[in-house]
Amino acid sequence: MSNLRDQLQKANLLSKKDAKRLAHEERVQRSEAGREGLEAAQRARQQELERKLAAERAQQRSQQAQVEAERRAAEERAACEQILAQDVIRPGQGRVRFVFQLPDGQLPWLELTELEYKRMLSSEFAIVRLGGPHTHDYGLLALPSARRVARYFPEKIAWWPPAVQPHHG
Repeated sequence: MSNLRDQLQKANLLSKKDAKRLAHEERVQRSEAGREGLEAAQRARQQELERKLAAERAQQRSQQAQVEAERRAAEERAACEQILAQDVIRPGQGRVRFVFQLPDGQLPWLELTELEYKRMLSSEFAIVRLGGPHTHDYGLLALPSARRVARYFPEKIAWWPPAVQPHHG
């Protein structure tokens, strides 16, 4: 406190008389509070400081958790982009026509080989859109990978097997 009073006096914001009065009031307050009062005040200040530090640490942990969650989401999104780039099977130019219905009611088809057709019937694949929203460029993607991709790119999934419910989350 005396440092602050000295600074205020040097800046001519506090007169000597006011400085002496403040010093006297401080001494009176300390003597009225007594040793136990001063110790209680010190404990209260320490508890308040600890509470503030704990709140700061909790906020930092929360921010770190959010940053970590965003990092994991970005990694998963990148992994899904890689799945779309590398794991999609382009249907062979087979003899079997597989017709499927889009959510808007359109009925595109894929020409599949016998093996691809059998795997479609056994619900091994979802059909993914390879081009933009109004193109009819499709590929086959294994269901576990399709579920993973659907979390970040639901617009890429053009068709799910009827018996399979996609799992989000």
